[in-house]
Amino acid sequence: MQDIIEQFERHFDIVPANDEHLILRCQELRYQIFCREQHIFDEHAMEDYLEVDEYDQRSVHALLRYKRTAEFAATVRIILPDKQAIKSIYPLDKHVSLFSTHDRQIINNIPRKHLAEISRFSVSKHFRRRVGEKNLLHGINKHFGKELNESTHRRFDAYITLGLFKAIVKMSDLHGIDNWLAFMEPGLIRLLRRVGIVFHRVGPVIDYCGFRHACYANASDVLEGIKKVKPEIWAFITECGRYGLKPQAVADLSV
Repeated sequence: MQDIIEQFERHFDIVPANDEHLILRCQELRYQIFCREQHIFDEHAMEDYLEVDEYDQRSVHALLRYKRTAEFAATVRIILPDKQAIKSIYPLDKHVSLFSTHDRQIINNIPRKHLAEISRFSVSKHFRRRVGEKNLLHGINKHFGKELNESTHRRFDAYITLGLFKAIVKMSDLHGIDNWLAFMEPGLIRLLRRVGIVFHRVGPVIDYCGFRHACYANASDVLEGIKKVKPEIWAFITECGRYGLKPQAVADLSV
């Protein structure tokens, strides 16, 4: 555990984007990644070199900053429930017509008051360093999980991913979130399972910023799973239980 903490804190800061200036930095980095690097969105359709959408106003955002250069390496946001219209949809909701009746029922049973969608989880190409990672938004390779047990201070991919996940957990805790939706690349789902981060797939693979699975998870269940498989990672992500294990409304996922 200490090695993970020391290596991450030696190289990176988690920066909550809690003012307009930092939110702009998130949107600039997203423009760089999604428009310039990955060509997922048309860069000419974006104004002021920012990647912005209708969900930003009801989201909280975070950045990872590389200490050596003060460069922002990665970003993520969680889309929160709309307190003025609790039944407002999330990006994943737009695709539920493709799900089976069983899967639609699972998604509909998740309490909206404590639900967020993990979104724009992405890493700049400058930190997707090795061959085979440059086309992956999450920036991690097939050795993720295994390399956490090695002395690999130059292999930033695992630390960036865990840093972003730590940011997600902290933002979720601060906003009373205990259920998550997400679109994930199939490979990322498998890789995260290696460290106990388990999301449940629903529906078919969908072309959404690339081919991805719609997923859901209960945050407390995810963190308990990490604690069982990799307790040192759980301690890092939750700051030894400070964040992420407060009981909230939990969906009945037994349907």
